[in-house]
Amino acid sequence: MFYFRWRVQAELQAALGLKEVRVSLGTSSLLVAKSRANQWFDFVNHAKLMKNAYQFSEISRNDYIQTMKKKINQIQQQSSSKDDSAYQTELINYQLGNGKSLIIDFDGDYAKEIDALKAFEQSQSGKSDENKAAGITLRQFFEEFLAYKTDLSDKMKASYVLYINTLVEIMGDKDIGLIEQGDVKDALQDYLKLPKRNLGKYKGISILELLEMEIDEKDKLTQKSVSQVKKLLQGIFAYAVDKKYVSSSIMNGLKTKFTSTTYAKYGDDEVLKILCAVNNRRHIARKWICWLAAYTGARRGEIIQLRKQDIKNDPKTKRDYLVITTDAGDLKTENAQRRVPIHKALIDEGFLEYVEAAGDRLFDGLNAETFTKWFAEFRESIGITKYDDLNKRRVFHSFRHTFITKSRGAGVGDSLVQHVVGHEKTHFGVTNKYTHDYDLYQVLDVVDKVIFEDY
Repeated sequence: MFYFRWRVQAELQAALGLKEVRVSLGTSSLLVAKSRANQWFDFVNHAKLMKNAYQFSEISRNDYIQTMKKKINQIQQQSSSKDDSAYQTELINYQLGNGKSLIIDFDGDYAKEIDALKAFEQSQSGKSDENKAAGITLRQFFEEFLAYKTDLSDKMKASYVLYINTLVEIMGDKDIGLIEQGDVKDALQDYLKLPKRNLGKYKGISILELLEMEIDEKDKLTQKSVSQVKKLLQGIFAYAVDKKYVSSSIMNGLKTKFTSTTYAKYGDDEVLKILCAVNNRRHIARKWICWLAAYTGARRGEIIQLRKQDIKNDPKTKRDYLVITTDAGDLKTENAQRRVPIHKALIDEGFLEYVEAAGDRLFDGLNAETFTKWFAEFRESIGITKYDDLNKRRVFHSFRHTFITKSRGAGVGDSLVQHVVGHEKTHFGVTNKYTHDYDLYQVLDVVDKVIFEDY
């Protein structure tokens, strides 16, 4: 039953933009839980439509509240059941942060439901007193700033243009009045992870893709480089204050002495949250890319370029597997060519049926850059922040870190794990020359022991 609970929680969280959701589906039976989950999915879809309509001023605040009230009433009537009174008690407790919470229950107290919706609305607009839209984006204001700085050399102007273009790629071209100090700090932190621009091996790769890559430390930009970007932003926001676009500079007091960060792994709860939330997305291809990353540890590019002919069955073990080769597209290293068993979770979820219905390319039309941009926004929308408590970055590549950590933690030998994920076999000296590709049956445990549990 946990699958339905996780899926409902993830969908509600994504729909309403809340940090935490707890849902109870009752304890009577799995069939009842499925039925109730479907009712909630219907509510979620309706909530998404209403939220978007309200945010874009297509409906008034009163219409938004009244329509949500009507939907709650409908669900309450559908949910009434004499044999499971627990379902009619408190079902959702939203933790909004800053000491705010939002509770919706189904005991017929509509006044409380409306108060809850108002609390939600206020939590979403609570920052409006501090941050007011200036009516001009960062890139637009930068052009104004550049025209104002008449004493800049051509070389300095070119550097400034590069800095702003990179920042916009990282955090989006936001209204300067709505940019927060945290946005700038995260962007500068990301900036420090980028490679030096004069290195040919990184040319032609988008900023978002570079942020997903494991860049060699010797290739990364220095603190001094990022300090130049910070200095530019200080000048831009000081000018914005002078022009009265903003009341104060968000750069005041911003500390940017960053330590080196690495990729985070996802916890079991985060993986389940992502996989459940992506299940109900319109683009089914995105779902399978996430599921494959979680249960194979494959790189994003390796997954996106998979072909139907790369899904095979091993007659010895009767096991389905992926073939990752240069025939499908470019690979990072020679060791990346390999066979990867398909996890039972993928088969149970219907991956083979998806393959059967697909064309030659399983994910035709998708490219790495657009997928990366979508995933970053999607991850944030379900409440999984970019940095964890240890200042490690959560990105799509974190699935690979999670898979390897889970497999090794289950006691699988390092050389077997290295084979399945396409790493060079290390720490084996001359023995490496005598070690060839493992047979599929020898590496089944690498995949099969990766289990995400609902604690």
